[in-house]
Amino acid sequence: MKRISKTILILAICVWTGNGTSLLNASNSHRITRAELELQQRRPPHDRPPHRGHIMSDSDFQYLYKTIKKKHFDKDRLELLSVGVLDNHFSCRQCAKILSLYSFDKDKLKVLDIMARHIVDLDNARLILDSFRFESDRRKAANMLGLRRR
Repeated sequence: MKRISKTILILAICVWTGNGTSLLNASNSHRITRAELELQQRRPPHDRPPHRGHIMSDSDFQYLYKTIKKKHFDKDRLELLSVGVLDNHFSCRQCAKILSLYSFDKDKLKVLDIMARHIVDLDNARLILDSFRFESDRRKAANMLGLRRR
């Protein structure tokens, strides 16, 4: 199963780098437009898909992390991350590591918006919330994760 996820990611990366206007959803073998992908990402946290698997393995996550890190533009990183989260689940520690690639809270919020539905160990959400510099952004992040903050 792990090899299949890596294969899907590699296939999606190949398609994405070949044609930046649409992405391949390898699990369904059809193309999704950016608008459809954005619509999927805007689902509220309570619409989180059920936990259907294990957290992405360290080796698979390192591959995804290094691939994202190699991209020079934030837009390219976000598009690659959008593909990388498909059919995968992440720990709060993994999410925080991805967030560390970004300097500004507004960019980190975009990343969290993409990853929020795929994070499975929300009892460790402090790792994610500590990535944000400003309290207002921490509150936004907590809302994205479906947490209640006082």
